[in-house]
Amino acid sequence: MKHYCLVFLLVLMSGCSNKPYQRFDYNISKNPWIDAFKDQVFFSSLKESYKSDSIFKLIEKKDAFNPYDGLSPDAFNKARALGIQLVKNMPPPSMCEYCKGDMNYYMAIALHYYKSEELNRLARTEFKKHLKEDKEVWGKMK
Repeated sequence: MKHYCLVFLLVLMSGCSNKPYQRFDYNISKNPWIDAFKDQVFFSSLKESYKSDSIFKLIEKKDAFNPYDGLSPDAFNKARALGIQLVKNMPPPSMCEYCKGDMNYYMAIALHYYKSEELNRLARTEFKKHLKEDKEVWGKMK
């Protein structure tokens, strides 16, 4: 009987711990507003990192960036400021023997910040502000 209980417990625990990963879809987002906010943080950090280079002029010729335009000017500016601040606060590279001048891990740090819980929390907070402002505007018109 002990063995059956142990096997049942192990099966139950393994069934609860395995979360299937959602397959990537190019056209579906859980929350386009939050994605757009985080995308703007990412884009602005890269633009700040490479601002004196012509790389973004080349990228802007082919890249439409994020197609969602639901961010308010305030949210857009907040996202932009976060990206710029990320670069300004970036420590010098560590363990980089070949790094010279202003070289840093710009792309890697921008990607790590994009997926960070800190940015997720900030984006959710800004989204709640957006919903509240939207409700105030549309609530008054009814």
